[in-house]
Amino acid sequence: MSDAATSEAPRDPWIRFTLIFAALAVLSELIYYSVALESALFRDYLAAVARVSGWILSRAVDGVQVSGTSVTSSLFSVEIGRGCDAYRMCALFSAAVIAFPARVALKAWGIVLGLVWLNLWNFARIVGLFLIGSHAHAYFQRSHEIYFPIVLIGMTVAAWVLWVRRATHERFGESATPA
Repeated sequence: MSDAATSEAPRDPWIRFTLIFAALAVLSELIYYSVALESALFRDYLAAVARVSGWILSRAVDGVQVSGTSVTSSLFSVEIGRGCDAYRMCALFSAAVIAFPARVALKAWGIVLGLVWLNLWNFARIVGLFLIGSHAHAYFQRSHEIYFPIVLIGMTVAAWVLWVRRATHERFGESATPA
């Protein structure tokens, strides 16, 4: 194929989106597993997640205490560890927003609002798991490994779809086809 034919070939925006998204998703996983997990900053982040979760729980549960990454009460204890953070959901959401063709300012606001949304859902997950462990322990493991991950994946996809709808509405106006 000649250089002229190559340069004239139309670029499919979905291929571009997919390649950028995949590259950013892989990069985020490499950072997560090779750098973040072993860093003091990440341990401090997990301890902050435990403190916020403990504060929320203390509004409804007596005697909640936080020590490092442990949240305990007389009813139940959880350890906020790898995977209890919202990092991977937030990284995938951010990768999808960055890869999508939209103005930088719109992407920035989308990422900020999306990260807040996903972290709120992650706190709801931790609080929910603590309460399930406290009052319906038989359902804890299944909720931890199946139900809450499904909810968080759904909330990540929902956040992205809502952002895409906003981004395409701004870009194409009222005539935009809903995403």
